[in-house]
Amino acid sequence: MDDSTARRVLGIGASATREQARAAYKRRAKILHPDRHATTSDAARRDAERAMAELNEAWRALRSDTVPTANRGEPTDDHRAARPSRPRGCEICGHHPAVWIDIRSLTALVILHSTDRYAATLCKNCGTAIWRDVQARTLTLGWWGIPALFVNLAVLVNNCGYGVALRELAPPTTRVAGSPAPMSEPMALTKPVTARVLPWVATLSVVAAIVLVVLAAAWAQA
Repeated sequence: MDDSTARRVLGIGASATREQARAAYKRRAKILHPDRHATTSDAARRDAERAMAELNEAWRALRSDTVPTANRGEPTDDHRAARPSRPRGCEICGHHPAVWIDIRSLTALVILHSTDRYAATLCKNCGTAIWRDVQARTLTLGWWGIPALFVNLAVLVNNCGYGVALRELAPPTTRVAGSPAPMSEPMALTKPVTARVLPWVATLSVVAAIVLVVLAAAWAQA
């Protein structure tokens, strides 16, 4: 794969550095990985597998080429500054209308926690499918640490803001002509967060534990 094709696949411009290319690769890999499309049709899964293979090839091509690195102190995570001009539309399926979302999932364990970022311009279907999975994961895994209790609340509130934007967005209509998006159709909607058992079992368990601790403390003082 040549340099220009690899940059088009990654959605970066000709001046993007290796760090920006790596950030673009990781960002797209999160939303294109075939595991995220496991519940869709056979055709959609094949599209996802093809898109992921193409993405891997693009990153290998740029990683092996002589790509400039960022200067010291220069921000490297702003992939938007490195984007080439392209038709507007969903980055997954190319349909419009589409809206920018920047959501996170949090995984906590006692005193440690880590976050994953999912940022892209997505249509209502693709964005909602990813938003539901990310929000469910955060509700399930984000509470299990003392500092993470407060961080998780902030993450959930941030995600809810983008969830509202997706709900208000009109359904995808037609694919933008000339779109470089790797999939031909919008993603199938995943199960709503409210219909999933595990996130609410985890959340209610944490709430119950907090209530018990507060009651025990009050009882001890009494």
